[in-house]
Amino acid sequence: MGIDLHAHTTASDGSFTPRELVQHATVRGLGAVAVTDHDTFGGHEEALAAGSELGVEIVPGIELSVKDERGDKSHLLGYYVKRGGALEQQLDFLQAERKARNVVILDKLASLGVPVSMARVEEISRGGVMGRPHIAQALMERGYVQSVQEAFDRFLADGSAAAASKEVLHPAEAIDLIHDGGGVAIWAHPTRPPSKRGAEPVDFEAWEAKLRVWIEWGVDGLEIYYSQYTPAEASWTAQMAGKYGLLGTGGSDFHGVSKPLIELGVTHTGEPVPDSVLAALKARKNR
Repeated sequence: MGIDLHAHTTASDGSFTPRELVQHATVRGLGAVAVTDHDTFGGHEEALAAGSELGVEIVPGIELSVKDERGDKSHLLGYYVKRGGALEQQLDFLQAERKARNVVILDKLASLGVPVSMARVEEISRGGVMGRPHIAQALMERGYVQSVQEAFDRFLADGSAAAASKEVLHPAEAIDLIHDGGGVAIWAHPTRPPSKRGAEPVDFEAWEAKLRVWIEWGVDGLEIYYSQYTPAEASWTAQMAGKYGLLGTGGSDFHGVSKPLIELGVTHTGEPVPDSVLAALKARKNR
């Protein structure tokens, strides 16, 4: 059975509750799914309970926002990190920073004549970690924008009218925190950083130089399967994993309604991630 090692729930910015995600995995015929919400472990308990009931293996994960000394932003996946350690303590600080950022963004939107209420954003988040995707949906509801993408382009993306910075970890620090918790650190969609829009050409030579730095920081692998990769990106990531002896993982990056064109269990191949990838991930965890 296929697997998906990159999916989000209402614990962060997905539209499916953890239980609904697991139920959807059964519909999609998946044998395992990873819950990799942004900067939180909040969806794990419910997903694990649902997985036990429905016969789907749940891989506990997390997706961290990171930024290096040059200001380059990336996402880092951590799998099988033990709860209650230094990473979870750091997450508490980051969540407080995120809440303060949301207030700044809403104040800026009000000053621009497109107000949305914090109460409505909280409702949209369904008890999860509130962030820009939820604010984008509130903007859509009010008719200020026609899509989530328009909300980001006009108001929420870095450099836009209501943008606000947030505190994030350095990649090396985040990798160390994942390893300290017994986890495996994977560079998520490396050729698709958070600031990148669309499928513009990739300077693969520059990305390989950056990858060598990440290897020095101790990263265990990178996503070689991903829903939005071009054939060139897919080929390059697989080549890099082989060249440097890195673990190759992957997933859809499923969110639900906020990314309606991305389906659970579908990568650039049109198929799920092979279950052999999960076996390799477990072997790395136990090393």
